[in-house]
Amino acid sequence: MLVYAKSQVVAHVSDSTETHPEDSVPRSGGIRALFEPLSPGDDHYDRPRDRPAMRLLPFAGVAAAIELFDLLLTSRLQGAVQGGSTLAQAGSIVSLLANISFVLLMALALAMFLFANRRTPRIAMPLMVGYLSFAGLNLLINLTTLIAAPHLTNQSQLGLTLDLGLAFISITLNFSLWYQLADAHLPGGAFDFEPNGHRPDEPPRWFDYFVLSFFTNSTFGPTLENTRTRPAKALMMVQTSIALVILVLLVARIIQAD
Repeated sequence: MLVYAKSQVVAHVSDSTETHPEDSVPRSGGIRALFEPLSPGDDHYDRPRDRPAMRLLPFAGVAAAIELFDLLLTSRLQGAVQGGSTLAQAGSIVSLLANISFVLLMALALAMFLFANRRTPRIAMPLMVGYLSFAGLNLLINLTTLIAAPHLTNQSQLGLTLDLGLAFISITLNFSLWYQLADAHLPGGAFDFEPNGHRPDEPPRWFDYFVLSFFTNSTFGPTLENTRTRPAKALMMVQTSIALVILVLLVARIIQAD
């Protein structure tokens, strides 16, 4: 009887100290987990993951270009709306939030560059999404100013054409990053691209998403790419709607200008 009881105790102890694969992985704290490398999205049932995770340094470079064109467009629109209006106040708040998120994003990118770290940390994802959201809202406010501000009716055709070009480039750059983020981190990706003739196994680069965004702006939809997921389709609907507004309203205002 004693031998049987002893064997039961030993068996219970061995079961309680059994190691499982997930227990062997060290668990990081909340702050440390934010700086772990960002991983791409999960596999889909009909396509394995072939998209790398979003890289912060190229993202920061495109974000700097977005900031430049936004600054040019905003400076041209100064004085088009009254300072105390709701639109002007909303524009100031959104522009401030976009600038804060941009500064934080660039600070993180600079730290990665100085420490020669090419792997994007997890903390960069909310910064990238936040910046694109605020930059997109700021762009929508500028477009609303271009369309509705009565003080712009006396502007020349050349000036309105320049404003239209700045808005077109800003939209194209902004949505190129949205598409790259969606394709890298949504389950199964967001788009199917035609294979590169020179390197068929090479995953898409940022320029491929820039071309996709450019054609969505100019032809109101993708040309050779297939859209796989609903969030990606929603993004393309938003961009196409903005492009239609630019074509119908801003071009009409340019034609009516002196």
